[in-house]
Amino acid sequence: MMINQTDTKIEKEKSIRFENLISLRKKMESNQVNREIIKIAEFLDSNGINKNGPMITATFGEEIVDGKHIVDMEILVPIDGKVSLPKPYVFKELFHLVHAVYARNVGDIENLEKIYYDLQKYIEDNSLQRITAVYLVHVNDEYVMHGEIPIIDVYMGVNPSIL
Repeated sequence: MMINQTDTKIEKEKSIRFENLISLRKKMESNQVNREIIKIAEFLDSNGINKNGPMITATFGEEIVDGKHIVDMEILVPIDGKVSLPKPYVFKELFHLVHAVYARNVGDIENLEKIYYDLQKYIEDNSLQRITAVYLVHVNDEYVMHGEIPIIDVYMGVNPSIL
């Protein structure tokens, strides 16, 4: 079902499912995120592991430490099979998010803040209870570096119970 919330097209009861993922969750300076993504890509390449879907990111918290912006973030990358991974990477057999509200961002990533706000407002206006981090599915991440406009799907899991 689509809902138009202040020009953000919001859908509810969405789910996403990915199997066989490499995961990196750590606290890092916000300017280190791209370096970690590059390191994951290099790790996959050097170990003959093929990416099998879009990168997913989630931010679990943010803080300022000694004047630096620190994010507690998880980066998930679907791969084409089961593997053993060295630390700091973790293998996850399944990532399955159900009963989420959703909106798509096409273009400028600065619009993501508005989408976060609109999704949170929709959740509050409809007496829903958010129960997950915000998950970003970077739909065309492999092509953005070649000049394509970024497409990012934004998901917030909500409690399916009516209370």
